[in-house]
Amino acid sequence: MFGNEKGLTLVELLVVCVIIAIAFIGLAGLFPVGTQNINQSKLRTIATDLAQEKMEALLDAPSGDGDLSEGTHADPDNPVRSSFNRYWSVTHDVPIAGMMRVEVWVTYPHGTTTREVRLVSHRRN
Repeated sequence: MFGNEKGLTLVELLVVCVIIAIAFIGLAGLFPVGTQNINQSKLRTIATDLAQEKMEALLDAPSGDGDLSEGTHADPDNPVRSSFNRYWSVTHDVPIAGMMRVEVWVTYPHGTTTREVRLVSHRRN
């Protein structure tokens, strides 16, 4: 530099551009991971909502309702058939006589595997 001239040389400017480009490339690699996490969170939220919806229906159902018969049940009215499957099981006299254990679970895809959300509650027979 000559005298009081201030500014960047071409080499300094190129170094700054390379550093910024490397930073952006690193950040760009995070976008697919973030998108995948958002999609998995969305699926887990849908599964949780489906399980909660069925659990509330079972807890509010009258005692003689067929859905409360002992055993494992698959949901014939599953609202999201393409990716989600909803099941529930009822066990009478658990944890004590006159009570029933109600468990609802929803399976959903997770890449090449399947994940599930489970809810458990108890109610009077």
